[in-house]
Amino acid sequence: MSRQEIDNNQGTDLIISEDKYISIGANGADIVIKNGDQMIWFDGEDGWQHFIDSIDRKKASLST
Repeated sequence: MSRQEIDNNQGTDLIISEDKYISIGANGADIVIKNGDQMIWFDGEDGWQHFIDSIDRKKASLST
């Protein structure tokens, strides 16, 4: 598996395929997750915290 870091302070898009992607705005704001017809977004400066809070830690492989 290859690894790539992007630190541009402008936001990042991770495109898995045409209908699967994660888009994260600068500083973790305005997160969009798309999986086919499903789309979830977290708006605003506290978007990253809302994203983390929405994860069911019981289903995660690792949670601290």
